[in-house]
Amino acid sequence: MHDRTPHTARRSVRWLLPLLVILGLSACPYSSEHPLSDPGAAALDSALVGSWKSQDPETLEWVTLSIFAYDEHELVAFTPGDSGGKADAYRLFVTTIDGERFLNVQQLGEKDDREWLFVHYRVDGDRLVLRVLEDTLFDTTPIATSEALRSFVRRNLADPRLYSSDDTGRPEMTWQRADT
Repeated sequence: MHDRTPHTARRSVRWLLPLLVILGLSACPYSSEHPLSDPGAAALDSALVGSWKSQDPETLEWVTLSIFAYDEHELVAFTPGDSGGKADAYRLFVTTIDGERFLNVQQLGEKDDREWLFVHYRVDGDRLVLRVLEDTLFDTTPIATSEALRSFVRRNLADPRLYSSDDTGRPEMTWQRADT
């Protein structure tokens, strides 16, 4: 097991920066070598499947997030890449904690860095609302297991410091379902 603190883990989430820019979030996401739960036991949320769009608050350009079912438990998502027309790909699966749904997110194609990030979400009709878990509440002691991580999140579900906020102070980012 790697001895990572939230501060050293920040270096390992460099791959999430394009997604955070798309989301308009400026805080430091919490990362872990452990997901919140076992992906093989995850229930697929078919409401996530499809194309979503959001307007970048700085450039006013529309960006897309495309989510597809991978198998009966997991999803794969694609966002536009930074350069060369290459897309960024992510592995996703859902963990439910006390009725709240979280995406476990891991970038695909990163051989040396298999860290997980976590995004609280809800689908409200044609809207997908995301809130990234931030490292503010996590101390420097690494959380050693998925169960311990789930327990920590459960205890802090109502604490707004658990989640990142965007440049305007909003703790969430809203995506609209794209026309098909």
